[in-house]
Amino acid sequence: MTLPSFIGIGAAKAGTTWLTKCLGEHPDVFMAPVKETEFWKFTDAERRLDDYAAHFKGAHGERAIGEYSVRYFSLPGVPERLHRVLPNVRLILSLRNPIEQVYSNYWHLQRQNFNLHDRSQTPRSIEEALEKHREFLLAPARYAGHLERWLTQFSREQLHVVLFDEIESRPANVLRDLFAFLDVDPSFKPPSLTEKGSAVRQGTSPRSERAGDLHARIYDGLLRNVYTPLKRMLGTRKAARVKDALRIRPLMETLFMREGYPPMNAATRVLLASEFAPELERLARLTGENLELWKRVQ
Repeated sequence: MTLPSFIGIGAAKAGTTWLTKCLGEHPDVFMAPVKETEFWKFTDAERRLDDYAAHFKGAHGERAIGEYSVRYFSLPGVPERLHRVLPNVRLILSLRNPIEQVYSNYWHLQRQNFNLHDRSQTPRSIEEALEKHREFLLAPARYAGHLERWLTQFSREQLHVVLFDEIESRPANVLRDLFAFLDVDPSFKPPSLTEKGSAVRQGTSPRSERAGDLHARIYDGLLRNVYTPLKRMLGTRKAARVKDALRIRPLMETLFMREGYPPMNAATRVLLASEFAPELERLARLTGENLELWKRVQ
């Protein structure tokens, strides 16, 4: 069976959509058609490898075969399961300033009603979210702890780190280094290299409070009455393809959202900077990256 030679493990909100797109455009790389297979999050994953291999059945002799699932990085149990099956796999980790990651994640969760069944309980501000759902919001950005778990299973040499800042400022260099890590032609320039605007998502927020409420109601109805039944009938992969083909998300964003976020409250930014300062010291040691810019409160 065909299994991946590399896996993008995260992190969320750190340019992974653009990275996945550029990787898929390289002639020597095959990417699983579905981003976020999330296969290794399941405790029975090792007993269902045929299901996993189905994601890669379209590969035909490419030098590098992979997938991207951003939740792998922060989920417990994933490194251990993956190592038992693919101990030599190469790993790609994209990281973003944790303050910006938390704020971007907050607005992402807002669009999804914070995964709550009762929409009325959805926080109306990041400050309320930090009060009511603190660890749910902060956990994905606690990079150092997550990386320490991965490095108990895989060597540092198997891990390639990409910084979101460099995707924004030096995209060609980022891709050259990434392609070299995967042992494919590093000089290839994918079409999406110059299309960062659409792939490195700048995020969206509601046009108004009323627009946000309408988006929440429609999202909740679509999730309950359309997408969840589709997943039961067709399975996750086919349901995801149907959802993408219908382009519901872009339509919803056009109707109810605007690009970008309102400025974060300065006091909240200071609070988050203090929260993540010890994490950044550990992360710099683990990755060997210079993270001084992330320590500044802007």
